[in-house]
Amino acid sequence: MLIAGGAGSVGHYAVQLAKRAGYRVIASVSSAEKAAISLAAGAEAAVDYRTQDLAEEVRHFTGGAGIDRVVEVNLSANAGRYKEYLAREGLVVVYGSDDWATELPLRDWLVHGIELALFIVYELPASVRAAAIDAAGRLLADTSFEHRIAASFPIDRIVDSHEAVESGKMIGNVVVTLD
Repeated sequence: MLIAGGAGSVGHYAVQLAKRAGYRVIASVSSAEKAAISLAAGAEAAVDYRTQDLAEEVRHFTGGAGIDRVVEVNLSANAGRYKEYLAREGLVVVYGSDDWATELPLRDWLVHGIELALFIVYELPASVRAAAIDAAGRLLADTSFEHRIAASFPIDRIVDSHEAVESGKMIGNVVVTLD
């Protein structure tokens, strides 16, 4: 499984969950620091997409077979390359994109058999959301599950917390406290 943005807020959790589910995990990252975070979370390999060719590294990681699953943080940035590193009949689960109106290479995906699933937690059926909340509660209680907290702000500094996230300089989650 490829986790795009394996050191980000969602990606860091996705690496840990995929590893617990028995997947071999490779993460794409944008720096050596983020590679170290992904590897510490359980990824077997990390690829700095700014300095390495992701498709080449995935082919090496999989012995040429390609990746079966992708957890995608930025559909518009990465959609054009899926056929280069995704195995036939592979699945891409998308939870983010810089541009939701971008043109997608649908013909290539059709021929390659790529399946795309768009995901947003707020639109899950109530029963699925309830099960996810229950599972998240168990993970919060599990001391072996790592949470990366980049910064914490009291509620009266919520604007600062949003600005911290928007800066793109935080590696990890930004928490707002109610004390």
